[in-house]
Amino acid sequence: MNEVRGLPIDYTNLGYEALRESMLSIARQTLPEWTDHSENDLGVLLIELFAYASDITLYYQSRIASQLFPATSDEPESLVQLVRLLGYELRSATPATVELSVAVDAAQVLPLTIPAGTAFVAQTNTDDRAQFESVRDVTISAGGLGPVAEENLRWFLPVTAVEGRTVTGELLGISDGSPNQVYTLGEGPVIGGSITVTVDGPGGATLWREVRSMSTAGPAQRCFMVQRGADGSVTLVFGDGVNGAVPPKGSALDQVEVQATYRVGGGPQGNVPPGTTFTSSISALRTIIATAGGAGGAPAESIESARDLAPRLYRAQDRAVTADDYVELALRTPGVGKARAVALNWNDVLLYVAPSGRVEQPSELLRRDLLAAFELSRMATSVLRVLGPEPADIYLQATVRAEPYYLQEDVRAAVTGAAAGLIAFDRVEFGEPIYLSRLYDALQSLPQVASLTVTQFSRTQDGGVDADGVIELEPFELARAGYAETIRLVIEGGVAR
Repeated sequence: MNEVRGLPIDYTNLGYEALRESMLSIARQTLPEWTDHSENDLGVLLIELFAYASDITLYYQSRIASQLFPATSDEPESLVQLVRLLGYELRSATPATVELSVAVDAAQVLPLTIPAGTAFVAQTNTDDRAQFESVRDVTISAGGLGPVAEENLRWFLPVTAVEGRTVTGELLGISDGSPNQVYTLGEGPVIGGSITVTVDGPGGATLWREVRSMSTAGPAQRCFMVQRGADGSVTLVFGDGVNGAVPPKGSALDQVEVQATYRVGGGPQGNVPPGTTFTSSISALRTIIATAGGAGGAPAESIESARDLAPRLYRAQDRAVTADDYVELALRTPGVGKARAVALNWNDVLLYVAPSGRVEQPSELLRRDLLAAFELSRMATSVLRVLGPEPADIYLQATVRAEPYYLQEDVRAAVTGAAAGLIAFDRVEFGEPIYLSRLYDALQSLPQVASLTVTQFSRTQDGGVDADGVIELEPFELARAGYAETIRLVIEGGVAR
């Protein structure tokens, strides 16, 4: 509180009515001879005009102030700029990975090569066509084939493929030789780490590569930095001749073209179910199946996630020293859904990682990306091992008394969904215990349920209800989200169809 001639001023009164009333109150005490405070008075009119102008000014001042901190910023683009000041860029959508089993005719002439970048299209029950591309050249030889099947086919695996589509040689623009040139990619969503740029000019074509920051780039280094907008757009920023090279300027007859090659796609739609079949342009491949399905596909990072993660990463400063540092940096790697770090001793770290959305082993590509990311962060003498989670299956049996006006099948579906939701992938962490009390709370709050009794709540199929109502998990264990098959219900009451 400050005072004007002994009168307190409340600086929290920011609205028009509060400002008007505060100014009239001051006038009554400082100008007692002014007695006409009706709307017809010129002084009141002036006060109302000042209150109106002050209201608008204070609104914009408050809005500007709120955008200066990640915790209070509510404008997506403002928050993107704030976390960028911390050296953080929003993560793109993560593509799923599949291990394909391919079959050829038993009489097929071998060897047969599947080139890197070969497209495989998933045949799903929806209209969406999820396209995958092989990550490396694969040669099928006679020694690598499996047994002859009944259809006279011989099987070979694995062929690793990643969801997405490659955009080749997109013309971004003509270089004018100025520093800090900016170009926006034409398609999206762009998969992180997939962008390469070719600058084609009088001296021939040169390859430019992505770097995380221009601050460490030399004046002759051909590189660019990627910035992602709140709307998902991707912009490439080139150097200024001090930090990073400048794409040169050509002549009117021989211009310098800036072209980009990158991949688009990513997201949970690539997590195809086990047994999904694929098609390919290679006619020799008669049958293509993803036996284990796809894993690792995740949507682009949300604004709320960046608001929470960016300050924590800033504290880590890209250095993996503590266990929390390893977890924060692992979560920044595309495709990582959950992480837990355990230090066996001063230089031996176990990093348990679950791919986005599923409790299973991380793929070969995800392990490679993690180890590559930590090469710049871990101490030289530390040893990092990337492991997958140990699934923890929870077995549940309950007798549910349904409300009389609900169908029994609807009651079963609601109870099963609520129970599975308690340990959905996004709801649990490594080693987090499972509580019987929370299960009761979730099920008894359903409008379809009049009462229930849980008769089994255990880690084993033949177990009962643990005495303390808590299922403890080891630090490397993660409750499995897809365990609906282990729920057995007895529905009493309700309406049978």
